[in-house]
Amino acid sequence: MDNQRSTFGSRFGAIAAIAGSAVGLGNIWKFPYVAGENGGAAFLLIYIGITLLISIPVLLSEFVIGRRGQSNAFRSFLHLAPHRAWGTIGILELLGAVFILSFYCVIAGWSLEYVYQSAANGFEGMTQAQMDSRFNEFVASGYRPILWMAVFLCMNAFVLGMGVTKGIERCSKFMIPALFCILVMLAGVNLLQPGFKEGAAFILEPDWSAVTGQTVIKALGQSFFSLSIGMAAMITYGSYIKRQESLVSVSVIVSLATVIMAVLAGLAIFPSVFTFNVPVASGPDLVFKTLPPLFAQLPGGYIISILFFVLLFFAALTTSLSIMESLVAFFSDELHIRRISALAIGFGIIIVCSTLCALSQMPDSSLQVAGLNLFDWTDTFSSNYILPIAGLGCVVMVGWFVPKSTVEHELTSSGRYPLWIFRCVLFMMRFICPPIILFMFINGLVS
Repeated sequence: MDNQRSTFGSRFGAIAAIAGSAVGLGNIWKFPYVAGENGGAAFLLIYIGITLLISIPVLLSEFVIGRRGQSNAFRSFLHLAPHRAWGTIGILELLGAVFILSFYCVIAGWSLEYVYQSAANGFEGMTQAQMDSRFNEFVASGYRPILWMAVFLCMNAFVLGMGVTKGIERCSKFMIPALFCILVMLAGVNLLQPGFKEGAAFILEPDWSAVTGQTVIKALGQSFFSLSIGMAAMITYGSYIKRQESLVSVSVIVSLATVIMAVLAGLAIFPSVFTFNVPVASGPDLVFKTLPPLFAQLPGGYIISILFFVLLFFAALTTSLSIMESLVAFFSDELHIRRISALAIGFGIIIVCSTLCALSQMPDSSLQVAGLNLFDWTDTFSSNYILPIAGLGCVVMVGWFVPKSTVEHELTSSGRYPLWIFRCVLFMMRFICPPIILFMFINGLVS
């Protein structure tokens, strides 16, 4: 065990960094359109229920593995369960990190393009059809998405190169409050829009008629994606949490932050959608094709557009830092090399994978897997397979194979916090989470 391992410098810094990992494109880009396709508030309520019953115990299991293991995702599994094949789950989580970053950094690059276009007032007077055409041309150009993706990765490398406390924590302390303030401002602007009442009702009043079995499965995937579960990030960050910190309170605060941010994102987006009669189920294109023309028609639309895409960029950066850090920690620990060298290896892998994902969206690209372009396949495969399998592996290992005394020690911080919390969480890890995750995963495969 490495006694010299870095730690977050303060409680607020730890929460900011972990919340930064959780509050990302999953809340700002993905949640609005998935909610729009699945009954609005009905999806939100299912999402909250799954977060409380399943995602928090799984998140806690990853924290336990990380803080107890005091190493990267792969090595932490072996520290807790030596002579077992549990290290495979750690490798699976690291593979998930690569897959997620491969498409995630491309989308983050789009946000930088749109920050630039917003600042240049490039959306003024554009119709929806023109916006569709511009976005399609941008994605199909190949080199422009790759350029912005590379810029985004260089920003990651700059922050990560400064280390855990001076880099990740300091950046998160600024960006998380900034994210919250921007979302509150955007939601406040929408108070004045004619569609605010309908938009608020859509995100706050459930439409159960739109709910299907797939809605529940999507809510599980959304919750895991939003909380960065199953992609090695939370195990790595768990190894940086100080011993005296309550893992339970950190998990609850971070989960609450993701729900609040998701609701605020809905309030920042849907009133404009209803004001201009745009279909709420506009899919992944909602943020990049649908919103810019709407913002341009609002009073102060120039500032609103810039703020929104800066928000999207901040959300993408705080999450990508955590996922990339899991790769940096792995290469640094396993190859016994300096942090900068490990960062260079991780950077090289992701820039190659992200470039392939960006190129796969060009017309007539042969970069396809199972009938999907590489960009869509990495998103689908990681969300539907890697994240739930890895999450299931974590919660089963901690619930059944790690000594109860070890789990109790971590969840109560050596007796600083009540024992009933440990008993409740352990019961959920053993008897609630595994069967539900397994059922949803099998149901998803059948569907």
